Amino acid sequence: MILTTNSTIAIQCPKCGELEFHALSLFAFSQQGRKNLHCGCGLQLISVASRNRQQFNISYACAYCGQTHYLKLNRRAIWGKEALPLVCPTVEASVGYIGPKQKVTQACHEREKSIGELAVELGYQEEFENPEVMLRILDHLHSLAKQGDLGCACGNHQLSFELLPDRIELYCECCEAVGVIYADSSDNVRQVEGINSMYLEENKTWRINSPLRGQPLSKTNKEEEKWR
Repeated sequence: MILTTNSTIAIQCPKCGELEFHALSLFAFSQQGRKNLHCGCGLQLISVASRNRQQFNISYACAYCGQTHYLKLNRRAIWGKEALPLVCPTVEASVGYIGPKQKVTQACHEREKSIGELAVELGYQEEFENPEVMLRILDHLHSLAKQGDLGCACGNHQLSFELLPDRIELYCECCEAVGVIYADSSDNVRQVEGINSMYLEENKTWRINSPLRGQPLSKTNKEEEKWR
């Protein structure tokens, strides 16, 4: 029988958005009962604790809902043959994985599907006025996000997306900034693909690619409410 003593943890940081990889050895629990793993930005991502090296209590920060989730696993689940997902129960999606390095890496690659691919899988393209334009813009936004070039001036890199028939609305839940990207014509694609970095303006609504629709490019949210 082969006893596996090394496992890999991959988890997305809720603060900076980076996908962090850490090695976890069973022998790390020989003298101390807890192992805390941190992101390069300093945030604690996950804590693994055990008293007997048989049962393990895991707590991990969630990049989706911002809460801490808890999990109780036995040794075979952590140092097993499969990648175990670290799930956010609120959105039912994985924020990371624990398991063999190769399996964890593969699971992360599959998780890295573009927003456009996910929209197609979920059938959203049928709701768009111009599906081809919408999907191209979504893929460009996905590329910006992977490069760390999509976020808000307040420091938040985890923007929320709302897909509407003719546009995409980006939201910063930290400062309530809004970005509106129209996606109903080929001109919209050229405008957006020419943008190399995109940061919302703190506490403002920004019409990112359509300054000629009768409204200025940016305004405060109070001004936006008056306009509505």
